[in-house]
Formats: sequence, structure tokens, C-alpha cells
Amino acid sequence: MKSNSLTVPVTESRKRVQVSNLFSWTTIQKFFNAVPGEITPCKSIYEAKMYTLVLTYALSLLCLLFLLPACAIYSSVKKGGQNE
Repeated sequence: MKSNSLTVPVTESRKRVQVSNLFSWTTIQKFFNAVPGEITPCKSIYEAKMYTLVLTYALSLLCLLFLLPACAIYSSVKKGGQNE
């Protein structure tokens, strides 16, 4: 999971605080693995991207607003390949 570190002044001293991204592909992979009945088991981030891609394309049939995120996820999958 990607994380950024911040330095925050606390009573004239400095502490490092870890900030994690809530919407990372690892988080989405864990969400798909948590679906009951093992409907969407994800072994890699690539599979999580593919499940998300199919889901957004299916939702775009109902609402065209989902088409743009689906295209963005497709280009991310195409760029990253199965190496992730």
C-alpha cells in the first residue's frame, strides 16, 4: 500500500505520521476478497482492476457517467499489465 509521511510539529517536537491512501488498489482487492461466497476472489491487483473495470462497464450501461471511469481503469490495466 502506498503511504506518504508527514512531519507535524507537536509541542515543539517533530513526529512522523503515516498517511495511507484509502482508495488504493490493495484496498479494493481486499474489498473484493471480502465479498461473501467468494464470488470475486482476487489474487493480484491486476484481477482487482479487471473486476472493477467490468463493474464500471456494466454500470455504464445504466448510466453513461460510469463510462469515463471505466475507460480510465482500462487504460491503467493496459499500461500496468499483469505484472502488478
